[in-house]
Amino acid sequence: MKNLRPWIMPVVIGVVLVALLVGALIIYSKTQYQLNTSIRAAAGSSETTPSPGPGPAGPAGTTSIPGVASTATGAAPDFTMTDASGRPIQLSSFQGKPTIVNFWATWCRPCREELPGFQKMYEKYGDRVNFVMLNIVAQGDTAASVQKFCKDNGYTFPVYFDESGEGATVNGVTGIPETVFINAEGKSYGKVVGGLPVDMLASGMQLLTR
Repeated sequence: MKNLRPWIMPVVIGVVLVALLVGALIIYSKTQYQLNTSIRAAAGSSETTPSPGPGPAGPAGTTSIPGVASTATGAAPDFTMTDASGRPIQLSSFQGKPTIVNFWATWCRPCREELPGFQKMYEKYGDRVNFVMLNIVAQGDTAASVQKFCKDNGYTFPVYFDESGEGATVNGVTGIPETVFINAEGKSYGKVVGGLPVDMLASGMQLLTR
């Protein structure tokens, strides 16, 4: 018995450690399961595509354009941009007619994909809506290169430049393209983040000119 006594304490300590380890693993497994369940639930709700509204004049301020309401509320933030000649222009100077502001760049593929639609809408609504095609001037875009790009592709809509980044900052732009719809009094209907299909853009024009 005397020879066994030195082993008793290590065995007891080992058993206790094993028990603690098993208990910790059980608690971790339960916690991880609950966490994963919560993440899946959140992901499921965020990935759900909202059903389109009935159109620009739909009930409760809905439209068929995600992110855009049928009623303009808060004032669109004012900022300074430059035109093709480098002259500064305030967004507020466009008040008097509804305005559409599109943040874009020549190197942005979704931007390039939606530009033909903007050209089509400009040809149809350019006398009733201000088109502010606002290049963000980054990754090699310059006033000269952008103007050449537009000429080469037959785009005649007005192009402006957000050289200071003020326009992107005040509008909370985190990626392009992004399009803001503004009424004649300078109030915003909201904005679309991402590319605009031409039919959705046409609905936006109807909203601005109704």
